[in-house]
Amino acid sequence: MDYSNFLTLSIFIMGVMTVTLSVLVAFKFNRYKTNLQGGAFQLSGAISLQLIGEAVIGFGTLIFSLAAYLGVLDSWSIEIQSLLRFTMFFATSVTTWHLLRTLHRLGD
Repeated sequence: MDYSNFLTLSIFIMGVMTVTLSVLVAFKFNRYKTNLQGGAFQLSGAISLQLIGEAVIGFGTLIFSLAAYLGVLDSWSIEIQSLLRFTMFFATSVTTWHLLRTLHRLGD
């Protein structure tokens, strides 16, 4: 395995680990919130959702990276690529907006 392939594989593995960690911690926050009340309950739920949004954007990045590495990205239509980007940015923006609204409701 040459250096370039090793580097690409290492980055891909790190990406998979990051997405997995975001999902695991999101579930942990979600499970943890059941023992909370009031603002802590709301904040824990918002952070959980935020981490899912982070996982979506990370997973989309992995899809793009893998497609580029395999040489198939050029065959994807602009619409498919745009839909994937839209999904990524929509997920992260909605979850960030939700976290911000939660903070405002809690008195910022």
